[in-house]
Amino acid sequence: MRYLICYDIEDNKNRTKLFERLKDFGLLAVQKSVFYGELSKAEKLAIKELLSKYCAKSDKAIIASVNLDFNDTLGYTKEYFESKTYEII
Repeated sequence: MRYLICYDIEDNKNRTKLFERLKDFGLLAVQKSVFYGELSKAEKLAIKELLSKYCAKSDKAIIASVNLDFNDTLGYTKEYFESKTYEII
């Protein structure tokens, strides 16, 4: 399933650590605190744990399942959100 993950974390150190960890899941950083991508149930649970680890009580986060309609976006193309494949040389 595809998800949009958004967060508002005040602490710079925790926000940076979470950003790097979410990239490790292969998620696309759509904006500085917004990620998009395909996640398994286990990966979603792991991300929920990460959010709990890096978010303080005053911070906020959302994990939302999405069916993205590119007609409802501005400045993004469908290709921007497609998974990229890489060849290991």
